[in-house]
Amino acid sequence: MYRKFHKLRVRFAELDLTQNAAARLAGIHPSTMTTRMTGKQPFTAWEIASLCKVLDIPTDQISAYFLQDVPKEYRKGA
Repeated sequence: MYRKFHKLRVRFAELDLTQNAAARLAGIHPSTMTTRMTGKQPFTAWEIASLCKVLDIPTDQISAYFLQDVPKEYRKGA
């Protein structure tokens, strides 16, 4: 099963944080974080910057965490 933002989820685990805890530390409401993590709404630039700071993600790695391609077998119409 494919889950969006897999690398970001792994980073939460590496830091022993839940998704909600990471959201709170970044100043993002947990329900907003859920809509982002499920792909219902895109992350804003501010949210990405805040999460990168909390999760110690270097700016040159933002695309690896936030702009991942969906595997072909999970794309609509594939």
